[in-house]
Amino acid sequence: MKKFQLIIIMLFAFCFLSLNAQQKKYISYTVQKGETLKNLAKIYKISTRDLSRLNPGVKKKPRPNTVIIVPNLNFGKQIIDKNIEEEKVVTKNLYKVKPKETLYGISRRFGISIDELKTLNPILEEGLKIGMELEIPDEKKEEIETEQLKDSITTNITHTVVKDDTVYNLTKKYEITEEELYELNPLLNEGLKLGMELIVNIEKEVDDEEENLFIEDLDFSKEIKLALMLPYRTNKYDLDSVTEMNFEKSTSLLNIVTDFHLGAMMAIDSLKAMGLRINVDFFDTENSQYKLQYILNNNSFNNTDVIIGPLYFKKANWVASRVKTPVIAPVYSVDQESESDDNLIKSTVNTSYLEDKIINYFNENYDGENIVVINDEKPENQSKLWRIVNKIKEIEDLKLISVIKTDKGYIDDKSFVKKLDTLSKNWVLLISDERIATTAAVNNLKTFAEDVDVRLFALDKGRNFDNIDNVLLGKLEFTYPTSDFINFEDSNVAAFYSKYWKKHKALPTEYSIKGFDVAYDAIVRISSNYDLKEGLKAGKSSRIATAFNYDKKMFGDFKNTNVFLVKYNEDLSTLIIK
Repeated sequence: MKKFQLIIIMLFAFCFLSLNAQQKKYISYTVQKGETLKNLAKIYKISTRDLSRLNPGVKKKPRPNTVIIVPNLNFGKQIIDKNIEEEKVVTKNLYKVKPKETLYGISRRFGISIDELKTLNPILEEGLKIGMELEIPDEKKEEIETEQLKDSITTNITHTVVKDDTVYNLTKKYEITEEELYELNPLLNEGLKLGMELIVNIEKEVDDEEENLFIEDLDFSKEIKLALMLPYRTNKYDLDSVTEMNFEKSTSLLNIVTDFHLGAMMAIDSLKAMGLRINVDFFDTENSQYKLQYILNNNSFNNTDVIIGPLYFKKANWVASRVKTPVIAPVYSVDQESESDDNLIKSTVNTSYLEDKIINYFNENYDGENIVVINDEKPENQSKLWRIVNKIKEIEDLKLISVIKTDKGYIDDKSFVKKLDTLSKNWVLLISDERIATTAAVNNLKTFAEDVDVRLFALDKGRNFDNIDNVLLGKLEFTYPTSDFINFEDSNVAAFYSKYWKKHKALPTEYSIKGFDVAYDAIVRISSNYDLKEGLKAGKSSRIATAFNYDKKMFGDFKNTNVFLVKYNEDLSTLIIK
């Protein structure tokens, strides 16, 4: 009889656990050998991207025994799955230690004592380490799942509970279901309380490779109308049509205009060959404000989908303020750093985004390095210097940061030696576009490259690096942010270069590539969406050299925010590391 009662109790307990598991939307799962996120996503009926978001930091091919979060296939079901034994649910509740966490913080987070943590995890005798998986008591399983879900969140949209708030009006106000609100805020089960801070929406963090990508869905029935406004200055040449340009390259401006035009036409011709219907109007601005006014007075752009140009930023902004058609500023200008018309599209990246890329890398990867900042004497670089230095000083547990300024372009060798830590790692950040200052900085580093751990960073790789030995840059793991990067191993890039050579008997310049990228991206976004502005919101795209990832505040222009972080390797190859 007792044996029978024991069996009944065990069955009841098993059923209770099964039903309890069914109420959890997400459960833990231990990865088996050979399994990937892609095939697990199929099993758990979720996209690979969403599974990656649930498990930030987990590689596409996780190591065996990696614990991840997966959807509970039994969530919401009222019956017990007979094959529950086959569902690979881990019995231990594991929490992965994140950077800068402490035992005290983890104990407070889960409401348990440090001694209890150490008892459950003897490995803690060796000290707390990043990535370590700690066992947490069974009753804390829901808190673990909540924390692991929060790991995939960069920004929580929160609401502080005030008088007269109810769960019902919060769900209506933030367009969230009651179930989702309780899932994001487990403490709500104890009741809604004044001053309680609730998560009412989440924005998930996405790695660069997993960003919301623009999906091309070309509408071949759509007729696209494009206007190119460039300073062709045909009034100085005997030409019948700017579409048959064959300029003698006698000035730098003419070189830029010619190359940009040829690149844009190559994009247009390529898309026409695919079947798109594209009409192009060419307008010679003659680099004249008077001629621009004449063009706007004598032409209607109401049915034009996009205007590319004028070439100079101020003129492009002037046109954008006088027409309803979106205007693309095609090349970078320092003038674009200020506010501009909300009808203007900045296809090139502001320098502030380049600075942010380096600062973010320092923040995320700093591990006690000695930081040395080198700056020249140019007045315009002084505010930049201290702005960046002050941001670096905000890094938690910063060991040391020092500044070296050049004297008439040169650096005092003895001063430089004092700033380097010969027994530790050194990060040297160059804030200068001066050739002499750059050469002085790199030559000083060359002396220590073999014996001291030094890595060189810069805010850009401009012409000041033209005479610097790439072999040395490789040894220094030279790292810099850039808005344009060409991967010559990409088959699309190789095809572009080949086609351009065959057509023009010359290699494409940076301006012909820019012309291609800007025109191609704009046309494809228009074809795939209702209009260009809708297309700009549709995600990130990558062309020959430029990736376009547009951001627009509620009031303001569209800005391309995409920045590559490039690192030189010792074998002289370059790698996008972020």
